[in-house]
Amino acid sequence: MLCYLDPRNILQTIAIADAKFESMKQIALSLSLSLSTEEKEEEETMETCGEDLKLGFPFWVAVRRRFEPGSPFFEAGNFERELIAKQVALDLTEDERFQLQNMEGIESRSVFCPIVGCGAQLNSLEEFEDHYNSRHTASCSVCARVYPTSHLLSIHISEVHDSFFKAKVARGFPMYECLVEGCGMKLKSYKSRQQHLIDKHKFPASFDFFKKAHPSKHQRQRQLQHQHRRVSDHKRGEDAMEIEHKVDELISAVSKLNTSETPPAVSFGHRNARGLAFLPRSIQRSNMKDR
Repeated sequence: MLCYLDPRNILQTIAIADAKFESMKQIALSLSLSLSTEEKEEEETMETCGEDLKLGFPFWVAVRRRFEPGSPFFEAGNFERELIAKQVALDLTEDERFQLQNMEGIESRSVFCPIVGCGAQLNSLEEFEDHYNSRHTASCSVCARVYPTSHLLSIHISEVHDSFFKAKVARGFPMYECLVEGCGMKLKSYKSRQQHLIDKHKFPASFDFFKKAHPSKHQRQRQLQHQHRRVSDHKRGEDAMEIEHKVDELISAVSKLNTSETPPAVSFGHRNARGLAFLPRSIQRSNMKDR
C-alpha cells in the first residue's frame, strides 16, 4: 500500500524542527555562560577564601605561584637566553658555544692549569689568568725557568742557550745587555753589567741574574733515581761487553784447533806400507837382473 506525503506537511515539519533546534541552541549557550561565570566565581572563592568553605571532606585549594625576577626558578631560562644573545652578537659556532657554557659553568669550581707539569689549582678564571700571565707567558722552553717579563726571558735565552752569543763574547764584543728596559747599555762581561746595575740602577749588591734555584725534595729524589738508573744501565752494559769479549776469545781459540775430519792415511786390514813409487822401466829391469 503506497502512502503519499503532502509537500506542505513536509515544509511545516522542517520549520518546526528548525525552531526547536534554535531554542535548544539558545538554552545550551545560556547554560555554558552560566557555567563559566560559576567556575570563575568558584576559582576566586577557592583562592581567596578557600579556608572559609566547610564542605565536610578534604580538598585541594589551587594557589597561584608568584616568583620574583631574581628567583632560582628562572636561572635556567636566563642562562639560555644569555647564551643565545651572545651567540647572536658574536656569531659563535656550536663548539664555541659549548666551550663558553662549560667555562661559565665552572666559575664556581676550581680550575686546574692545563700546562703539562704545572698542576696548579685556582679558584676562579681571574686567578687562572693571573697565574698564566705570571708563570707561563715568559717561560723558557729549554730549562723551564720563569721570568717576570719577556725582555728578561730573551736575555736569558741569548746568554745561556745561544752559542753565537758565547762566540761573540769570546771575541770581545759587548753583548751583555742591561736588564732594565729602555737603558740599552751593553757591556763586555757579566761582572761589569752587575756593577752597572748596582751603580746606575741601584740594584742590591746581592742581586744575581743567574742565581740557581734550589731543587725541591721531590726533584732531588727524581735526580737520585735517574742517577741510580744510569749507573745500573752502565754496569749492565759493561757486563754485556765483557761477556761478548769472552765469547769472541772462545770462538777464536776453538777455530785454531785442527778439526779436519779426514785422517792422514787409510788402511783396509793390511799393514801399512809405503806408497807406490813410479820408476822407469830400465831401472826396474836392472833391479830384476840383480836379484
